[in-house]
Amino acid sequence: MNIKNIVTGVYKDLTGHWKHPAPGNFVSYKEIVNLGLGGMGNNFTMVLVGYMGLNAGNTLLGSTIGIRPLHLQYMLTVQTVLNVLFFFIRAHIVDNTRTKWGRFRPYIAFMGIPLAIMSVIFVFLPFQTMAYNDKLICVFVFAITISMIQPLFTDTYSELQTVITPNSEERAKVISINSIIFSAAPTITGLFVPILSNLTGGYTNINTYRYVLAPVTVLGLALNFFTAFGCKERVVTSSSYVQKVGIIEGTFMILKNKHWWIRQIAGLIGFLESATGVFFGWIYIYSVQDMTAYGILNTVMGTASGIAMAITPFLLKTLGNKKLLIYHNLLNIIFLIILMFTFKIPIIMFIIMYMNNLVNALSIVYNQVMHSEVKDYQQYICGYRMDFVFGLAGMVTMPITLATGYVIPYVYECFGLTTNYDILYDPNVRNTLFMVLCILAIIGAVLNLIPFCFYSMSKEKHQNIIRVLRYRALFDDYETGSFNADIIKNGVEAVNSGLELSSSPTPDLKALKSNIKYAPKGAAKEEARKVYAKAKRFAAEQAEVGIFMEEYNKFDTPLWQDKVKNAKRLIAKDVNTLSELDASIINEAKHLPKGTKDERVLRKYYIVQAKSILKTGSLIKRNYPNGIIKPDEDELHAAYAMPERTSEENRIKKAAIKRIESQFNLYYKTIAPYAAAQKLVHSYENKENVMIWAKAHYDEACEIIHSRENEKSDEKTEKRHLAERRNK
Repeated sequence: MNIKNIVTGVYKDLTGHWKHPAPGNFVSYKEIVNLGLGGMGNNFTMVLVGYMGLNAGNTLLGSTIGIRPLHLQYMLTVQTVLNVLFFFIRAHIVDNTRTKWGRFRPYIAFMGIPLAIMSVIFVFLPFQTMAYNDKLICVFVFAITISMIQPLFTDTYSELQTVITPNSEERAKVISINSIIFSAAPTITGLFVPILSNLTGGYTNINTYRYVLAPVTVLGLALNFFTAFGCKERVVTSSSYVQKVGIIEGTFMILKNKHWWIRQIAGLIGFLESATGVFFGWIYIYSVQDMTAYGILNTVMGTASGIAMAITPFLLKTLGNKKLLIYHNLLNIIFLIILMFTFKIPIIMFIIMYMNNLVNALSIVYNQVMHSEVKDYQQYICGYRMDFVFGLAGMVTMPITLATGYVIPYVYECFGLTTNYDILYDPNVRNTLFMVLCILAIIGAVLNLIPFCFYSMSKEKHQNIIRVLRYRALFDDYETGSFNADIIKNGVEAVNSGLELSSSPTPDLKALKSNIKYAPKGAAKEEARKVYAKAKRFAAEQAEVGIFMEEYNKFDTPLWQDKVKNAKRLIAKDVNTLSELDASIINEAKHLPKGTKDERVLRKYYIVQAKSILKTGSLIKRNYPNGIIKPDEDELHAAYAMPERTSEENRIKKAAIKRIESQFNLYYKTIAPYAAAQKLVHSYENKENVMIWAKAHYDEACEIIHSRENEKSDEKTEKRHLAERRNK
């Protein structure tokens, strides 16, 4: 009966919200399916491109074409360095993209085409008759060109998932369902490609890539349009101009993000964890030599990811990111240890790798959610929302990544894997190499786990960070005179729930747990368990509410009162007078007392402010010799309102927006410390007024949201009645 109810509930949910999202949500199931179909297309398009990656385990470049592992790593080093330049070019292109489809979807639709063309041309080159140096040149040129274009296709798809909904819980659900749908692509290729490769000579024969993988790549191009034209980008923006953060400035801000550093360090020291990734393919290519069995088992292996993606949202809700990540890594270590003693027996190896793939696939969903949480934390500590800048910040650790990348290729060459991988047909060589790779993977998994023991972003902490961001959003809307029903409703509810958590007594969990023990069996014991579970969740949330209360009460502390006094002194002057100050203000800040924690915080704050003021003075002298003049906002709005019906109109509109936005960017960059002081003083003066204003408009905001949801429901009902009348 329960199963029947679940199936009925799922069916009603799917049919009821196929075209229109559920109340409180933003994405319909139809849009999620479109996102997943585009993901399948993305995977199909990249299937051949993936075999052109510059890594030592690559069967196309290594075993088939015959490029040495260390030479592949040398080329990868050059490619990684060039990617720094490519990043700036791509960031400039994407950041200046404005179309009626948004920033990301045009690239999803069309950037797969040059990737498919280049990868198909590459595999049809006459490598059999080429000298080794000619092969190196061809591989290098194609790999570098593809690496420049590929992120415009793959990264834009990933970024679309982060802006498809502003609701964090819905985002986890969307990513999970989407992952299940698009994972059908590797499942299909994992089944049929190995079987078809029997007809073309296997993965060591170039014909497999020409006549099996190339058609799959072309097939994927059509599916990308489901995402490009069937999804929306939902970015919440202010009606007034929003100051942009420079790429370099944003990078330095990210470098202060401790949670970002933990993720980076884990990746840096855990680079060996993926050493066993070649086992499954290599054992069936060089040991079992049965591509039909490989295709079938590869398909079965794909179900592990599907199971993981389906259960991850429930695990996230129960455990939170940190606990799930730690359990995942612990299980990964255990499975790698078992694999070290079982890889010689293919069927047992398959079972262990299946279980290991299942737990590893949990990260497909929770890594994306965790990445979003790190972005939320970044917005919490610096006040700006940043996306693409995280890619540049990650390049700070590039030298370490490049150095560690030589370890696995060096190990391969020590075992004789150079231009001929046929040595893997020898079981003695193969088994010894696999044993070494197992040991390296275990070391990598242990090292990867250690940093996350210091990761403090719990589910409850993130909830309170979101509470703070919603509270701050009320100030922004109040000061700009905007009215956003969602911001008012969410902000008021966030504040009320935070104050309730703070003022409520802490539950006596010990007593409630004791009640379970002594409660009579049956309904009473079950009720005692529910009461305990609810109290435990409440206590966990209450333990982190200090994050919100610190923000809510910050102007009552001497530290912030001192900052406000300083800000008032600064804005009492004309902004143009900042150009008259010299380096002595930095020396004054450096000589401030630093005996207590608050004194050290203030000293650091004033040093940073003094440096920013000097920068402002320099910018005023250089760009505003006759005094600062704020650009005309009416001109900006007029540029946004320009028509774009033709390509020429679109070009003119882009040029107009770019020109006026560059003026605003320079203006806000110039007055940065002055504007920050103004915002601080306004926030201090408006604290009481903001909440009075928000609470006064709360009922109105709720009515607007309710009406919006009813309109969607009425529209759906009307369409159904029209369809019924047509059928009659």
